[in-house]
Amino acid sequence: MRTPLLIAIPLSVLAACDKSGPLAELDAGPAWPVAPSAQSPVSPPPTQTAPPPKARVMPPRPVPTSSPTVRITMPIDVQLQAIQYMAAMQAPQPSDAAADPAYAKEVAGSLSAAGKTEVISSGRLIDITMPKGCDATLPKEAIARHTSASLTALLAHGVLVVRCKDHELQCLQSTRDADDVLCTHK
Repeated sequence: MRTPLLIAIPLSVLAACDKSGPLAELDAGPAWPVAPSAQSPVSPPPTQTAPPPKARVMPPRPVPTSSPTVRITMPIDVQLQAIQYMAAMQAPQPSDAAADPAYAKEVAGSLSAAGKTEVISSGRLIDITMPKGCDATLPKEAIARHTSASLTALLAHGVLVVRCKDHELQCLQSTRDADDVLCTHK
């Protein structure tokens, strides 16, 4: 009774070493490089300079800047592009200044005349919530009317976006580009 069991084990081992099939071309050699011997000369690693920082790459804009509102009736592809674009507007890049939450709170305090303000993401986003009246021009106009700051100054302090929102609309104003505003209906 032991004989079939002993024959079955060697057959299963042979089946495990089968060299046919879709993965037959893979090299089953050692995965780790062999360490050089003590007698071989050690050459210094090649020096590489860091590549220059790439320009900010934004996803495709879902609507033109002349008509910056994405409506709920637009195709789902346009709505998904709007989500990606808004996320990219708020995403810090290595070249951006460090966030200055104290400065963002100071500016948000000045913007409180326009609506309820909140500093989000450690000063990267200033939110203005209002009962109604949010539109594509409001974030930039509120900054000009109620603060001594400019979009350039906000960006220098790490604030990337100023957003207004009401019960039907939200508009994000980029501090990197004064013409870059995107609005979405809720």
